[in-house]
Amino acid sequence: MNPVPASRVPRLPSWRRTFNDIASASLTMAHGEPREGPVITVAIPFDHSGAWAAQTSFLRSVAVSMSQTGHAHARVWVLNISGAEGERALSPDVRDLLVTVDRDAWQNQQERTALLADLGVDCLLSLFGPPPVVEHIGLVGWIADFQHFRMPQFFSVKEAAARDEIFADIIQRCDRVLLSSHDAERDCLRFRAEAQGRTRVHPFPSGLVFQPLPKPSALSVVQKYHLPEKFALVANQFWAHKNHLTIVEAARLLAERGLRVPIVLTGLPSDYRDPANGLVSKVLQGISTGGLRESVIPLAQVPYGDLVELLRHAALIIQPSSFEGWSTTVQDAKALGRPVACSSIALHREQAPRSVGFFGPTRPDELAALLQRAWPDLPPGPNVGAETLAIERERDFAREYGHSLWRTCAEAAAAAHHRFIPA
Repeated sequence: MNPVPASRVPRLPSWRRTFNDIASASLTMAHGEPREGPVITVAIPFDHSGAWAAQTSFLRSVAVSMSQTGHAHARVWVLNISGAEGERALSPDVRDLLVTVDRDAWQNQQERTALLADLGVDCLLSLFGPPPVVEHIGLVGWIADFQHFRMPQFFSVKEAAARDEIFADIIQRCDRVLLSSHDAERDCLRFRAEAQGRTRVHPFPSGLVFQPLPKPSALSVVQKYHLPEKFALVANQFWAHKNHLTIVEAARLLAERGLRVPIVLTGLPSDYRDPANGLVSKVLQGISTGGLRESVIPLAQVPYGDLVELLRHAALIIQPSSFEGWSTTVQDAKALGRPVACSSIALHREQAPRSVGFFGPTRPDELAALLQRAWPDLPPGPNVGAETLAIERERDFAREYGHSLWRTCAEAAAAAHHRFIPA
């Protein structure tokens, strides 16, 4: 993609605007009413990482939510540092917001400052990694979660130290710190008290609201994978803290009681922290030794379109994880109007208070009891009426997400004007 045309680029460096202009736009955003007036411009640096599958979907949630709020005084750019590879990884609605940026120029502070001034940027929204050094503009950073504090056993000393350094950098230098849940905010203030007053909680919506969904197919995905018409679904990568063994043991307990609950497992069957794939071996062997081949059905990673159809058809989505920053699986299930059963961690109680039920993440007996009670009354999907209502609610949620992100970015821009007042 060519750089953005000069005619579309405001040439007024943001630091020359008055504090009153920024504060005025911030107040307007607080009321959520579009109006003519000072333009607030936010830039989001993007350097594509093939190792993080959810990176582009999260970027889409942020950028498209912000671009579709209808604020006449708000503009968002996505600064693509990774060239053609990054552009190919993005959906068309994000490509419409792209500005191509030379990597060497971005890494040079003087050239980066000039670029941001030429684009009229008031706030840099740094979603991926440590924020760059910027001058005269607001800086907002995002921290996904504090898992390495809560579950240090899953991180090497080197990896934990690297996360510590990045988080400290974000908290020390950013005007505002984004978190995706109140649970994550509690962790942030517990482990990094210096962030007090600058944290903002913005739970993100399901990516399903940013794309047209085809009509639910008549059991095609069920037939494709030779599944029973009624099944439960677990859609998680096979990482230790996702607790797939809790699923296998719960299925065994139910089978002993004469109840077969088919549970389909999707997700990448590997964990970079487990190069020997010991967990995957235990799951597969547990299925076989427990005589559970009809009860636990591992499909591993499936095409995204198939995953959406599996979510729609599942009678229940189960999320057994011991830790989440904000669960994409749960949010997708809510967006499709499908029932969920979640582990009893604080995040899930926050995200899915209307869950069918909660169970201890490592308590297969509790999950088995929950399924024994709820399964007979859960019909298989899809439910077109419930899905239509749920998608509309999720679209409302996405709109409010966009408004709240603008308010936070405007706050950061105003805070920066207090820090950088030209002589």
